[in-house]
Amino acid sequence: MNKFPLVEMLAFFSRYEPVAHPDWRLPYRRDVKQVRSCFTKTQGGVIRSFYKLETKQGELITLSFNEQELLWSLDKSEGFEDQAIDRVLVLMERHKHKSSRAHRIIPYRFELLPEELAKRKYNGTEKPLIKRVQPYRFLRSKTPYQVIGIPTLHMENTMITKELNYVVQADNERFYHLVYILDKLDWRFMQEVNEEFFFVR
Repeated sequence: MNKFPLVEMLAFFSRYEPVAHPDWRLPYRRDVKQVRSCFTKTQGGVIRSFYKLETKQGELITLSFNEQELLWSLDKSEGFEDQAIDRVLVLMERHKHKSSRAHRIIPYRFELLPEELAKRKYNGTEKPLIKRVQPYRFLRSKTPYQVIGIPTLHMENTMITKELNYVVQADNERFYHLVYILDKLDWRFMQEVNEEFFFVR
């Protein structure tokens, strides 16, 4: 897998409500002004990253990211007892020489909304891992590609890690196979895919 090039990825996470195409409920959208601090620690064998964020709306919010489950959570001890976060847009950097794993993942935007509203279609069961994150925009050879569709996706369990496979349609009308390697925080570019291989779409 290491022979395939790393790519920088803007990734879109969603937890409670299925989202066919990334979008935002504007009254609840929060844009990050700055990341005041971040760090990573292991809790019960699970790697979590923590972020103290200042939003452009003036709030101070702490978020945590569970790397293994691909779930973002809100610290409710800061006056957000009845709130939740659902959709999160983050930059996942390819460069590994950072102070911590948290420094490779930079939150850009998220939704802060009443927990009751966030969970109105949530039955207590988390979505499959492959559907908790999706490619949004990626950078390859200094060229940005906006993802406009994901015709196919599947997860492979290699016994060492999990690999999330996406075939995406970019805004240049071409198709690319991208893989997210769970334990490495790596997005890799596998190959361009010929459209003729899609027998059913």
